[in-house]
Amino acid sequence: MTKRIDPTLVDIAARFSTPSFIVESKAEMPAIREAVTQARRGLVGRHAADVDVADLGDLRRFTPKFDLDRSTVIIYVHGGGWVNCDTITHGAIMTDLAYLTGHEVLGPEYPLAPEAPYPAGLDHVVALVEQTRAARSNVNLVLAGDSAGANLSLAVAARLRDMGKGGAVSALLLWYGCYRATFETWSHAAFGGGDYGLTTEAMRRCWDWYLDGQDAVAAPYGDLSALDVTGLPPAWMCEAELDCLAADTRWLAGLYTAAGIDHSYDLFEDVNHGFNHFGQFYSPSLRSIERAAHFLKRPKKR
Repeated sequence: MTKRIDPTLVDIAARFSTPSFIVESKAEMPAIREAVTQARRGLVGRHAADVDVADLGDLRRFTPKFDLDRSTVIIYVHGGGWVNCDTITHGAIMTDLAYLTGHEVLGPEYPLAPEAPYPAGLDHVVALVEQTRAARSNVNLVLAGDSAGANLSLAVAARLRDMGKGGAVSALLLWYGCYRATFETWSHAAFGGGDYGLTTEAMRRCWDWYLDGQDAVAAPYGDLSALDVTGLPPAWMCEAELDCLAADTRWLAGLYTAAGIDHSYDLFEDVNHGFNHFGQFYSPSLRSIERAAHFLKRPKKR
């Protein structure tokens, strides 16, 4: 029997979505981005009344109004295939993440492809991590992100490790990441044809625009297929069941398991790629953020 996305999620997502988030014409992408941003402005988060939001140039800061825990700062890297979205489209996620963790959340507006391909976005987030670490040397720094933002978060942690700064990031929170430029997986075959939202065709174009013809030598922190996870921080991973990228999360969880690295893996059934935007209206979306918060608060494994 073919599985269906939860109809409640379908109805909610339709209220805040545009027909497409990527088109064939690179020249049309600024207009597509603006349409997506406008469609998502009404998503402010279940806990918006309890979180202060400040625009700081190319950064948005989300701060709990009450019981702020200053021991940790979270940098949330938004998804959108490296080509779309911003801290408005993903503001609801960051709002609820700030409230549920009690920590300040910083959301960078990093440069997007195709205008700014790899490594522009990666460099931007690495610089933010280093600046934040220099300014707040005594805090734990968590990297979080969804989809392409999960790719960037994982890639930044790997790059910092390889720079001899492996302790800069204390944990990763990763929603349905696109880690490999690989399209012959079971999940692409099952869910990438167009009935479940994100398509394999769209992911091919995102990867093409992001890598811009660069191979694994030129872009070692782009396609992470050859990733060595040794020395990476603990990670919470979320898989959306009906997602063409589901295999990527299981692949990463397998690497962490084989390496004996502390991690937690959560599968959310009957939902598709992008489901965590809708916690304001949809309980499973909010529950995914609660699960990420729980991972940060649990006793650390030795």
